[in-house]
Parts: sequence; structure tokens; C-alpha cells
Amino acid sequence: MLRPAILSIIFVLFTAFSAGARDLATITVGDGPSEAYSAKLRQALAAKFTILDDGLASAAFASFKYQTPMNLTQSEAAAAGLAIGCDAFLIVNAGTIRRSSFKTPVYFESFASVFLVETRTGTLLKWFGPRVEAPTENDSLTALLATASNVGNSVAELLNGQKQTIEETPASIEILPDSPEKGLKPPIPYRRIKPVYTEAAETLGIAATVEILVDIGSDGAILRTSISRWAGFGLDKSVEQAVRAMNWRPAYRDGRPIAMRVLLRYNFKRLKD
Repeated sequence: MLRPAILSIIFVLFTAFSAGARDLATITVGDGPSEAYSAKLRQALAAKFTILDDGLASAAFASFKYQTPMNLTQSEAAAAGLAIGCDAFLIVNAGTIRRSSFKTPVYFESFASVFLVETRTGTLLKWFGPRVEAPTENDSLTALLATASNVGNSVAELLNGQKQTIEETPASIEILPDSPEKGLKPPIPYRRIKPVYTEAAETLGIAATVEILVDIGSDGAILRTSISRWAGFGLDKSVEQAVRAMNWRPAYRDGRPIAMRVLLRYNFKRLKD
């Protein structure tokens, strides 16, 4: 069981784009295909949002020097969005890989990874991962760029459809301390379940860390989960599903069951071929 220090949260806001909140930025990771895909996304979204200058937004983001720009904690993402001065931002990466199979000796797969992040909470609202295959590198990239319009429409629908809700954290939830405490037994699962390393992550050999906050009631029931470090590629959902599938023994203080919040961390990487 991990025991990092966790700040108590009185409430969590899952915010939306209000009628007047329309500033959107793109952060391009990489060059070539990434820059081309970002440009197509900005073109698709320009009529619906105020798109901030890509160079200035990327420079502000780069100033944080995050080692894993597509695998951020909520606080890191929120800080970056605040520095950029946007209501939400897209982190965009794209590329083309030469592949082969028994059926096709040589073909090309182009991919894009688009992370839609809400600034106020640093929440990953959605990960988009379009992938296309074609006989030539040029045809593959052309087909990939054609998907940017649909991704842009999905981004607009999601942002415009977001509603503000407030989820209060019960005052009875304690935070697992970062050092052992006499008389305190942290919650533990009766049986651990390993999250699935998704096909989307496997295809690109993604290495990432997912962290999840879990509120466990005094009866061992999971009251709430929240991804505090996101990774995309379906890994966040995989972690949440695994955690919720476990049966938990609640925390105990001096022999009495209590509700407690814990932070769990899962590291993903592709095994060597």
C-alpha cells in the first residue's frame, strides 16, 4: 500500500465551458506529423473557440520542463493551463511507423494521440487515438490528417456539453498518513487485480504511470474514485475498473473500522519482445 502525502480536498469541481469560456490552446509534442495534425485541429476548431497562438502556448507549456508531457498529474496540468491562459488545452502527438505482417510485407501506420485537458482541475476529459494504415507513408499520413475534422467535432461537442457539478467529499473521510501511525491499519484488498495493459498502449509501446485516489468506506465499499495522474490510451479506465473490482478490507483505528482515502499508483510498460 502506498502512503504518499495527500492534501485533504473539501470538494472537487468538475467544470465545464460556460457560455463565455472559449479559450482553447494546442500543445504540439514533436514535429512533422504532430505539427501537421495540430494545424488541422486548430483549423477544425477555429470557428467554435478562440484558439490561442500555438507557439506561445507550447512555449509556456515547455517552460515547466515536464519529463512526461502526456502523463501529468492534475496539479501539473492545471498549472500549465493557467500559465497558458486557456480554459482547456489539447496535447497533440502524431507519427508514422513502418510495419510488416504475414499478409502484408510492408505497410505504414499513422497515429495521433490527442489529450483534451480542462484547466481548472487538470482533468483529462478525453483521449483520442485515431490510427490508419496505408501502403505508402504519404497515403497513411494523408488519411490520418483527414481524421482531424472528426476529432475536432468531438472535442467541441464534449466541451460545449460539459456541465458543472459539485461532488462533496464527506468530512468523515480520513487521509492515509504518509508515515505509519500507531493503532492504524490501512485498507487493503482481499485480492489484488492487475489492470489490463490496453491494446492502444501496447501498439505504441507506451510507458506511463496512473495514480488514482480511492475513498473506501468503513464497510470496505468504494465510495469514490478519482484519477489524479492520467495517461490516456485507455489506461485510466483500466485502473479504475481493476480497483473497483477488488474487495477491500476497510481501514481500522484502534480496532474500529473507519473510512479512508488512499492513493494507488500503477506503472505500465510493454514487456520486451
